[in-house]
Amino acid sequence: MLSVRSLVALAVLAGATALFFSPALPPAAASTADACDGVTVVVEPRALGGAPEVDCVRPEEGDTGADVFEKAGHRLTFVTSMPSVVCRVDERPKAAGCAQMPPADAYWSLWVTDESGAWSYASRNVTEIAVTSGQGVAFTWIDDNVVTAPATELGSAVGAPSSPSPELSPDDAAESEPESEQSSPKPLPAWVAPTGILALFAAAGVVWWRRR
Repeated sequence: MLSVRSLVALAVLAGATALFFSPALPPAAASTADACDGVTVVVEPRALGGAPEVDCVRPEEGDTGADVFEKAGHRLTFVTSMPSVVCRVDERPKAAGCAQMPPADAYWSLWVTDESGAWSYASRNVTEIAVTSGQGVAFTWIDDNVVTAPATELGSAVGAPSSPSPELSPDDAAESEPESEQSSPKPLPAWVAPTGILALFAAAGVVWWRRR
């Protein structure tokens, strides 16, 4: 007859086997942000202080970049000598003089998105560009000689337009799967655990029978 220590060891081993072979639960469904059916308007003050502001504006026919900024609630102040050049956004920076062009290391840079959703430096002034639904337009403050694109990504911005992922064939899906997921073992069928436990007890019974 098996000792108490042997029975405890078998019970612990059976529990560990059940945990190891238990089927994996499916991951929780990811939440999806609402899509913007208009233009995503972004203002990044950066060194001026404050967090980026992101709004979704529905444009009307003939609207320019200046129009959608104003519809989003941003006040634009223009250079006196060049009315199409922005000097201040929402009255910032307060110390900026708007009689002449801003300096090259302290100004509001204008950006628009291309067809891929990436930011591109605008080749025209905000009063001259036309924007359509699905696009993004941004003002970012530059306080040095390094011009960097907006940090706000349309895919993660509040109200930003989202693009559906292309459908993949099974072969393509396998190739695009991360290595960590490709190499991870697949969960075994649920019947494996009970079968393993019964096999353990059967083996214990054989040992007990031989030692009688």
